[in-house]
Formats: sequence, C-alpha cells, structure tokens
Amino acid sequence: MNLEGEIIRYILSKLPDQHPFRLSRLLFLIDIEYYRRNADKLTRFYYQLYPEAFYIEGFPEFLQTVEGVEKIVEYDDDGKPVRGYFRLTAELPINLPDDIRKMVDDVIERYGALSDAELNRAVITLPEYKQFLGP
Repeated sequence: MNLEGEIIRYILSKLPDQHPFRLSRLLFLIDIEYYRRNADKLTRFYYQLYPEAFYIEGFPEFLQTVEGVEKIVEYDDDGKPVRGYFRLTAELPINLPDDIRKMVDDVIERYGALSDAELNRAVITLPEYKQFLGP
C-alpha cells in the first residue's frame, strides 16, 4: 500500500477536482494532525518552507503516478491552458486504516470548503508551521 496515494485518492473521493496547491495544503494539515497525536509525521513528503507558502517538490509528478487519478487541463478558446486539476477517474478500493480515515475526514470537514487563500493562511498560521517543515 502506498499510503500517500491512498490518502490522495480518499481526499479526491470526498473533494473532487483539486489542484496540487489545495491537495498539498490538505496533506500538510493531515501531517500536522497526525504529528499532534503521534509525535511523528504520517507521510514521506518533504515540505519546502517559504515565508508565506510552501511546496512539495515533485508533487504534481507524484500525483500523476497515483493509480486511478488523472490530470485534467481545461483550455480557453485559443488553446491556452486556463485550469489544471486532478480527478479520481477509477473506483478502486481505498485502503486506509480507520484512524487515518477519520483524521482525514476531520481535516476535510474543517478545511475543505475554504478558499485557496484561506486554506494557505490556515496552514502558515499554525504554531507548528516553521517547526514542522525542514530547513
């Protein structure tokens, strides 16, 4: 089982059509919640810290390797890309332990409806933000 891929598929089953920015923020919040409960990180992602935001190196490429997930790009009338996001395209069983599933559900319930700016602000204002991220 690839835990990170299972979490991504579970998030997309609850919140369809998400772009990497939003998915990375939700994953960070899940990692923080897990850290609070277990004093350890849940995922293997390395978060690159910046003062007002962060990113996960190679994250969009990782998303393209998750089974049952597809990158969707929308184009304008001139053929220029205007929006990209990831969509769950196959109904595969999602194998997450019940405690992890519940934690992901809690994060989605708390943060899933926020705008991009609100979601990012929720992350960067957490007390653990700078402590949790690598150098």
